[in-house]
Parts: sequence; structure tokens; C-alpha cells
Amino acid sequence: MDIVINNKKIGNRCKEDNNCFIIAEIGVNHILEQDDMAEIGAKTPLEVAFKMIDAAKEAGVDAVKFQSFKAENLQFKGTKKPAYQNDTIDSTKEEKDYYKLIKSLETTNEDQIKIADYCKEKGIIFFSTPYDYESTDFLNNVINVPLFKLASIESNNHLFIRYVAKKGKPILLSTGLSDMENIRHIIEIARKDGFSKKLVILQCTSNYPTKPKDINLNVLKTYMKEFPDIQFGFSDHSQDDTASIGAVAIGAVVVEKHFTLNKNFKGPDHAASLETENLKKWVNNIRNIEISMGSYKKSITDVERNNMTMMKYLVITPQKKGTIINENMLKTMRTGNGILPIDNNLEKVIGKKINKDINELTPLTWDMIE
Repeated sequence: MDIVINNKKIGNRCKEDNNCFIIAEIGVNHILEQDDMAEIGAKTPLEVAFKMIDAAKEAGVDAVKFQSFKAENLQFKGTKKPAYQNDTIDSTKEEKDYYKLIKSLETTNEDQIKIADYCKEKGIIFFSTPYDYESTDFLNNVINVPLFKLASIESNNHLFIRYVAKKGKPILLSTGLSDMENIRHIIEIARKDGFSKKLVILQCTSNYPTKPKDINLNVLKTYMKEFPDIQFGFSDHSQDDTASIGAVAIGAVVVEKHFTLNKNFKGPDHAASLETENLKKWVNNIRNIEISMGSYKKSITDVERNNMTMMKYLVITPQKKGTIINENMLKTMRTGNGILPIDNNLEKVIGKKINKDINELTPLTWDMIE
């Protein structure tokens, strides 16, 4: 079952002409400190967002994704930052009040509207990850996003999953911080509530960056086997494109990866993001593996037909006319054409008489046999 987003089909793993849906996650990477903005010639987060959208469009992604939240609805005051941010956030500056950091990473509704309009102008899909009910309603009712992405922290939040599903739009759901029991429960909810045909489950490891040993792409195979009616994808937090290429080869219909203009910028997600040139390579390599996957039908391709002279054909050693052919008289060599040494042909050759003298090693042809 295909999911259609702005005339772009995603899904149907067994359809050869269906490319996967590629997402560059800008997230909150456009919200920079003043010195980092100055480095790229920008004065506001909105200008940074526009530059990133331009770069993502040039790279060839299908969509850019942001994050939508109100800190007061997301972060309980006094909660410590996640462990992965120990290396990406200045502990002396932010440890005492992680809530203030989250508040500083909000994108205003006004800027989100401008970002969505800019994406429409540039011909690239805009959508976002909502983290609260208010942001969900804003994205749905004001911007009218074509789909939603739910972060891994929602994979155990069945209240919120149901709330977003009621908007009637496709949902991409990351499954980090979750086990198989909970995934089964999510699928049950989706089937019962009637949104399973609009759901894409993303394999994900919630660590930034993710080391190869923790990626576990084989989980995709587990999902596909256990839930054949559900579509699956991959949220990639690794530092290169190897895992994404592998996921597409397995059958992922959606891949996403964080994107930044500079991995050294200060902020929680830059270190696990691709820079512009690597974003282009990521997209190009994904499209190349899709082309390389090719057909499900094994046959001699048109280009191979021009190289059939590489095959070996039957050659017969010197023999007298009337000799009964046996296997010891035959060799196989590259002759350019002739009789292929397949069983069906061998049955028609061995035991038959030679109808002429063969004076030297000669490619065997049907007119030499009685």
C-alpha cells in the first residue's frame, strides 16, 4: 500500500520504480549562537533555516524536517540533560538549567510559517516533529503539513500517538528507546484505530552519534517478517551513509538523517549531522543503491546480450567421419558463438556421429552432427 505525500509515493517495498523518501532533518540545527551565525553570514535563525533549505534542495532530498515544541509543554523543569549531550553541550553553561536550553531552541510559530512558505517556494516538502498537543494542532491547522514525524520519546506515549493519528495524516514513528513488545502494541493500536496504512515505523537507535555496532539494521527484517502490512524505514544517527545504504537495500521506504552547515557548531545535534557535501553524497549513494537493486526478475539483461561472446562453447578434438561423440572428445572454450555446453545440448551431441573429418581442434556446430 503506497502512502502519497504531495504526489510523492512512498511505500510498497516490492515495487521496482518506487524510490524511498529521503529526509534531511534540520531539527533545531538552524538555531545557532551569534558567533556561529556570523561564520555563515546569517543574522537570524530564519536566515540560517533558509540557507539550509537551499542546501537540502540542491542535495536532492525529498523533504526537510524541523522540530516543533513549547518548552513548557515538553520539559519538566529541573530535569537533567540526556547523557549523549554531555559532549555536545557546554556543561558549565547549561547543566544547571536544561529547561532554559530547550526554551532557547524553540522555533516561533511565525518563523515556522515563513519556513513552510519558503519550502513551498523552493519545491521541497516541509514538515516537523511535534512534541506536544499545541504544536501538533499548529502544524495541522495553520501550516497544514502533509505528514507528521514522531520522535522515539513518543514510542511509549500511546496517548500522543493516538492524538496525532486522529489528524488523519501519514505518521513516521521512530522506535528508539523501545522493545518489540511495545512495537507490537503500537501496531495493534494502528490497526484497531484505522491508521496502519498511514504508518511508517522507523528503526532507530537513540544515541547521537550511533556507533555501527548499535545500529541493528536486522531489526528491519524482523519488522517486515512480523508485520507484512506495515511500511518501515530508518532514522540514521550514524556518522556516515553506510547504514542508510544498507537499510535501503533491505527495503526501507523512508530514510532520514540530521543535517548541519557545520558539525562543529555548538548545539545538541550538530555532531551527529551530515554537512552539505556529505548530504549530497548521502542522497546520491541512496539513489545509486536503489538503481543497483534493479529488477526482481533474474534474466539476461540487454547490456549482457552484447557480451555473450564471453561464454564458453563446445569445441571438438580431431576425429574421423562416423566417430561416435563422447565427452572426452569435447572441450569448452571461448569461441564467440556455437553450441553452449548445457545439459540439453549435451544430450543432443553425445552419442551422435560426426558426419565429416575433423582435422584440428574445431568449434562444434550442429551441421557437423548426423
